[in-house]
Amino acid sequence: MVKLYVSVYEEDLSKYALYDDRNNAHNIYSEHWNKLIFDTKEEAEAKLAALEAERAREDSAVPFSLEEAKKYAESHYWKFASTYAKTAPHEYCIKSWLVEEDQLLYERFVATMKANSVVGYFYRHKNDYLILGDRYYWSMPHPDNLATDLINRTTTDNLEYRDGAYYYKGNRNSEK
Repeated sequence: MVKLYVSVYEEDLSKYALYDDRNNAHNIYSEHWNKLIFDTKEEAEAKLAALEAERAREDSAVPFSLEEAKKYAESHYWKFASTYAKTAPHEYCIKSWLVEEDQLLYERFVATMKANSVVGYFYRHKNDYLILGDRYYWSMPHPDNLATDLINRTTTDNLEYRDGAYYYKGNRNSEK
């Protein structure tokens, strides 16, 4: 189980940081591209508790019906991921962009994704996709005690169904 945790900041032993142990690495966790480093252990633990409370709220969110989820997704701003325009065109929505009321709806959308996902692959990376009409949605892996902070979407034109799962249609030579 991958989790975020508090530990002494290795570059300044008088400080504390939130560490992310994904892929068995001991990396400082970043939020909005800023490393989470604190002057006291209590501050670090309070931040971790707030992040875990957000995850608990997400876990208890009531999923939308698929029709409601589609309406929700169509009514929100999605930013085009220009960095991936040629290799994996998609859009994304970041939870922190939203006002508090919309963040609660975002959590319901995440609950809908979890409740209605299908197996998919982006090259060799296994993912869970929510397919709504002509679009599919997914989030990136994150520590188990954190809420989903980013949702991606693209059109189903980029998917094909084979061998019981959905596959991204990108450059097939990359799958081998």
